[in-house]
Amino acid sequence: MNFAREAWPFVLPPFIFGIVALLWGMRGSMAWLLLGGGFLVLLAAAILLFFRDPDRTPPNDPKLVVSPADGVVVDTETLPSGEKFVAIFLSVFDVHVNRSPYAGKVTKITSKPGTYLHANSAEGIQGNARIDVELVSAYGPIRFSQLSGLVARKISCRVSEGDSLATGQRYGLIYFGSRMEIVLPASAEIVVKPGIRTAAGETVIAAFRGNDF
Repeated sequence: MNFAREAWPFVLPPFIFGIVALLWGMRGSMAWLLLGGGFLVLLAAAILLFFRDPDRTPPNDPKLVVSPADGVVVDTETLPSGEKFVAIFLSVFDVHVNRSPYAGKVTKITSKPGTYLHANSAEGIQGNARIDVELVSAYGPIRFSQLSGLVARKISCRVSEGDSLATGQRYGLIYFGSRMEIVLPASAEIVVKPGIRTAAGETVIAAFRGNDF
């Protein structure tokens, strides 16, 4: 199994201290060190599972938009501008590696500081820290946003302005519970409903039916 590179600062400290405690505990026959070391090693393994990064195969059809995150669709709507909006909530048990929903060139990245409330609460949706990525695609501009959650309060965005992304390509990660939002051109037709579970890079969330240009 693959793991995201962001895992190691979280995994290595408890793993190393756990191994040291186990060795000392075995050498001195100290049960409390053995128990503590075992707990730390198990904790490191649990954290590592959070950072799992399975391979995904995006669809070949260039009109299809894929989910940028594993999770559950919590909102779909047509905005007053005609653009299409999809929101996905990620629990602590979901894969948190994020993928580009569509192919294009990154034109703007905006990092916005904010609160660190539950990512699916009304206050968190409005005020949590977030990173917005905008790209230009064959069908017009697309924006997708990583919103921080309550626990780790950290977002990783691996791309820079000017980078090109393929559909389903890994581009970042949100830590320990979070939310993704996607805004698509008006020509996109949403094909998912709230309650649907998605897999990043594979689940189709929308399809383009025409060309805006």
